[in-house]
Amino acid sequence: MTEQTNKLVKGAMLLSFAGMIAKIFSALYRIPLARLVGQEGMGYYETVYPIYSLLVSALLIGIPNAISKLTSEKIANDDYYNANNIFKYSRYVIVIMGVIISMFMFFGANFMIERWEWKSETKYVIRGLSLSPIFISITGTYKGYFQGMQKMLPTALTQIIENVTKVILGISITYLLVKSNYSVSFAVGGAAIGTTLGFLLSAVYINIYYFKHKNSIKLNRERKLRDRVKFITVTRNIIRVAIPITIASASYSIMRVIDSNTVFKRLTTINKDVANKMMGQLGYAFTIINVPLTISLALMITIVPAISIAVAKNNYEDLINKIVICIRFSLLLALPAAIGIIILSEPLMNMLYHTSAGHEYLMLLGICLVLIIIGQALAAILQGMGKYYIPLVSLFVSVIIKYIINYYLIASELQLMGAVIGSICYYAIYVLINYIIIKRATNFRIDILKVVLKPMISTIIMGISVFFVYSGVHNIINSNTLSTLISIITGIVIYGLMLIITKTLREEDFVFIPYHESIVSKLKKLKLI
Repeated sequence: MTEQTNKLVKGAMLLSFAGMIAKIFSALYRIPLARLVGQEGMGYYETVYPIYSLLVSALLIGIPNAISKLTSEKIANDDYYNANNIFKYSRYVIVIMGVIISMFMFFGANFMIERWEWKSETKYVIRGLSLSPIFISITGTYKGYFQGMQKMLPTALTQIIENVTKVILGISITYLLVKSNYSVSFAVGGAAIGTTLGFLLSAVYINIYYFKHKNSIKLNRERKLRDRVKFITVTRNIIRVAIPITIASASYSIMRVIDSNTVFKRLTTINKDVANKMMGQLGYAFTIINVPLTISLALMITIVPAISIAVAKNNYEDLINKIVICIRFSLLLALPAAIGIIILSEPLMNMLYHTSAGHEYLMLLGICLVLIIIGQALAAILQGMGKYYIPLVSLFVSVIIKYIINYYLIASELQLMGAVIGSICYYAIYVLINYIIIKRATNFRIDILKVVLKPMISTIIMGISVFFVYSGVHNIINSNTLSTLISIITGIVIYGLMLIITKTLREEDFVFIPYHESIVSKLKKLKLI
């Protein structure tokens, strides 16, 4: 394994681990929140959140990834001086954008409600989230800077800080408001304020981290016969790179925005209160789906600078290697997560929310999950290769398909199930187009047996085991929560064992595990790798 590939794997694993911790806390946030405010309150939250995610996607993902890419390209050519200048100039660009978005959300809440025909009570959520773009923008510059140097620890820690704070303060504020007999909509606004405070603390942390380690970051700030990059050049390059990256990275948010924009307009046979509760149920399902998507996002963050370096050095072999690793890791994650969610959809909803309402949405979203993870990975590969606008073309086609399906199916007997079917088709088109472009550009080859069939065999056996374990344990102890948890743990163990038995795992896959040399040595003796 090359040093760059080693950094890619370790960086992805670090962010994945931090992301899993963050999502556990995020689940700990949404589950008690759902119990405090019910389907009505979650409906308000889930109506606004997709639009909010889309608005801040440039600050949260697009511009940091652009800074990461531009910085990594300079570092690949030993131009540390201008890598630092890119970081300094980009701070002005991203913070100005954050202030503009915050002002739009705070003063434009009524406009948003009228434009998308939301319930008026959603204004509390909008304004509760309105200041967060400022703090996200501050954090984003530093994250992009460190990611460009393939230092993933600061990004990982900010994720944890954001979500831990959101849980502690968001739930506390909501609880106090509910107990003080404030309206459900006002209480949900308190939860939104907790989210904003989480971003505030992460911004404080990453600033402290930067100034504490500023002198230890070995950046050569001398000119070395290189011209200093100009502010206008950096700004133009950030915009040029960030816009397509932002839009492509926001494919998941765009999908949910289409739902938010069409559900209330097309569910003409029911009133807005019922539609709002259905959106809350869909929000329950998305909360569960978001957990495995964290690892997908971590892989996307690390693959962009890694592939950029391979392209900058004209290292075709390393480029192909990273593409295969990215697709392989995506499948290793997506397949078992999807099957587990499909099989345990109803038990999971009952365990987390004490209701099975919406489990059919979760089951279909399990199918969509595979496509989402692979789609995000392929878009990241194209971005790293400098083909920024290709994902935009595939996304544009997908949006048209999604909107058409939503428009007709939501108004049919399928109702909100039509939106989920539209999401599956949306990502299927997205994956297909992106894959074809990458294949034509690089002519990379995938070992179908090792990369696809072996993980599928392992996943199928895991799925069968999970089904029978849940049924058997539930018949014995009659506890949904314990049966579900035991089934999940059993599934993880069996999937891991099957990957080893089928020799799907390779020696380099263990480099991020403590004492991996001893584990690899034993597995080699058993001829399992």
